[in-house]
Amino acid sequence: MRHTLIAAAAALLLVTTLSAQGRKPKPTAGRDVDIKAADGVTLKGTYYAAGKTAPGILLLHQCNMDRHAWDHLGADLNAAGFNVLTLDFRGFGESGGERTTDFAKLGPVMQQKWPGDVDAAYAWLTSQANVDKSAMGAGGASCGVTQAADLAERHPEIKALLLMSGGVSPRAKIHIEATPSLAIYGIASTEDKGPAAGITATLDASRSADKVLKIEPGSLHGAPIFDRYRSLEPAVVRWFAAQLLQKH
Repeated sequence: MRHTLIAAAAALLLVTTLSAQGRKPKPTAGRDVDIKAADGVTLKGTYYAAGKTAPGILLLHQCNMDRHAWDHLGADLNAAGFNVLTLDFRGFGESGGERTTDFAKLGPVMQQKWPGDVDAAYAWLTSQANVDKSAMGAGGASCGVTQAADLAERHPEIKALLLMSGGVSPRAKIHIEATPSLAIYGIASTEDKGPAAGITATLDASRSADKVLKIEPGSLHGAPIFDRYRSLEPAVVRWFAAQLLQKH
């Protein structure tokens, strides 16, 4: 009994120390999955299943990272009750496809291949047991912003968008302007001027009563903003819950 109490006290001390240092616990592991693109390329994702009927959220990474940029957010959203899928774009992380850092080569792939890849991932997510297809969410950082916003334009059942450090396409902006029911949470850094301007313009276009704009000090780009401003990620989780769990 005494050993049990000592172990419990030690565990409590460890949790308290980690909390005081602002460190996060290791995220709950999701399940790695393979998704086939229309042209046969294998895309790699990580799926966090809620184990009950709940909305789904697809998270799309920035071009200097891969799907693991969302490990903590994916686990936290899952803990809040969501089915979450994170995806490696083709040519990134563990997905197939040509790898290149040359934007002259990457640009056409982003325009011609990525939308279909994102649709394939979205179709995979909505096909899973217990995913409530009537209330879906999506998120993107940097180059993932355009893909997430375009996905919402193609799929009106997407009710909530997280956009970090990027701009949307003209087509997506028209959809955002015309769809006040689409809630948007926009995040960028003050010194990351182009992306901050893009996020601000998108939020200005939105007529949603549930839009949130956070422009934080510094020059961090995309998902790493969560590491600096640790209250942001829990706020995003609560916001998704308010949009998708409490309203539907």
